[in-house]
Formats: sequence, structure tokens, C-alpha cells
Amino acid sequence: MDNRIKRVLAELKVRLTQQYGARLQGVYLFGSYARNEADEESDVDILVVLDRVESYSEAINRSSEAISEISLKYGLTISRVFSTDKQWREDPTLFFLNVREEAIPV
Repeated sequence: MDNRIKRVLAELKVRLTQQYGARLQGVYLFGSYARNEADEESDVDILVVLDRVESYSEAINRSSEAISEISLKYGLTISRVFSTDKQWREDPTLFFLNVREEAIPV
């Protein structure tokens, strides 16, 4: 993983921690950057694990400013998915099975 992506992830973790505090259970990189298959068109895929996700749209809206600022600063598209800790650890869907296999903790 290159230094630019490490800086993006570090800034993102700080901003999410500021926004969610103790509710933030983890941040994970997945997708092409986690698999070392990214190219210049790749987005940065992150999973944000919270103690609860009462409203998915609220979680997206709440994180939009930080995501936008970091995306613009580094010239990257950041895609985020929110889940609960239980969903992250136990959800049997193909999406979560794949994410658990390749996820890198931030």
C-alpha cells in the first residue's frame, strides 16, 4: 500500500473518530487497494463499523463532509459502507464474506 493511501486512511480514521467517538468500532480497507490490485481509476473502499446504524442515510450524510474533503485533497474517490459489529462479524452474505476475507484494519 502506498504512502498516499496510508495518509488518506489515517486522516479518515481521525475524522470518523471525531464524529462517532466510542460508537466507532472499526474502520477497514477492502476492495482493490486491500488486494494490491488498484489502478488510477480505483476508488478507496472502506467499511465503517459502528455500535449501531439506526439510519443508513444519516450515517452517509454525517460522514459526507469528511469524505468529500479527503477525497478532494488526495484526488481519490472514497466509497464507504456502514455496518454494525454483529453484521460485520456474522452476516453470511457474499459481500460481507468477501470483505472479511480481504479487509485490512485501519
